[in-house]
Amino acid sequence: MCGVAIEVEGERILSIRGDKDDPFSRGHICPKAVALKDVHEDPDRLRRPLRRTAGGWVEVGWGEALDEAAERLAAVQKAHGRNAVTIYQGNPVVHNHGSVLFSQLLLKSLGSRSRYSATSVDQLPQMLASLLMFGHQLLLPIPDLDRTDFLLILGANPLASNGSLMTAPGVEKRLHAIRTRGGRVVVVDPRRTETAAAADQHLPIRPGADVFLLAALIHALFAEERVHVGRLADGTNGLHVLADAVKPFAPEAVAARTGLEAGAIRALARDFGAAPSAVAYRQCRLQRGPRGGDEPVGCVTWRAGRERGLLPADLAATFQGVEP
Repeated sequence: MCGVAIEVEGERILSIRGDKDDPFSRGHICPKAVALKDVHEDPDRLRRPLRRTAGGWVEVGWGEALDEAAERLAAVQKAHGRNAVTIYQGNPVVHNHGSVLFSQLLLKSLGSRSRYSATSVDQLPQMLASLLMFGHQLLLPIPDLDRTDFLLILGANPLASNGSLMTAPGVEKRLHAIRTRGGRVVVVDPRRTETAAAADQHLPIRPGADVFLLAALIHALFAEERVHVGRLADGTNGLHVLADAVKPFAPEAVAARTGLEAGAIRALARDFGAAPSAVAYRQCRLQRGPRGGDEPVGCVTWRAGRERGLLPADLAATFQGVEP
């Protein structure tokens, strides 16, 4: 996500630095970009296909390699069925237009349901939340770090990741700017991460208890009459369902479960609700928990989603009957 300026001489890279003229990254550069020189010039970098033989690895031509791969994939599927071939797609796929376009054709031709990816490892719950809330799994809300007055970070460490899907190069400067203009940064995380150490407040929640904190925050906002829909009224419905669903989850009721004091939870809800603009941002560690599919939308999605026929019974039952 970082704009880079690379000085070259033929095939040799002379220097790599952040591009100060890039309007997005503004000169920021991460270690991965600097390491491009090492990757490009590494003498052990593979440039042709290899076949393992009894005498070791030997180079083969691209045509021969692709033909053999196709023949052996087809043989496996003929003997064991289409789903016997498993496909895993990693992050680099989305950074190469050829892979993005033609991998879909390959997947369709293989016809296997055994598909996995970096997405299925860490962000499908976030896509589920967007599907249920906005109607499409790729309508992913992006925090406006440069304008918010209160940033609540749940289970994320953007100082290490640059925000992942938030894509915020130079995020350390952006978080510092929030505090400089009088805003606050609060991190909820069992671990004291780099981001937690740099925040105004760190709340060391017990692992897997985020959903109860979210429900308690919503409870407190309703209880203190801090839920004001305003100009969004025409596009909002079901608030009463939400309010009813979180009634059992008062901060006092979830304090032991979360490891956080009820007063701290109420103060967090109060400060979040009173901020001129506020963002709640979470990333993959919440989504990898035992209730990852429910946490991005709080613990109440099951009810509204089940009524609309969007959630299977087993997912809807995740929070049905759950007590703090």
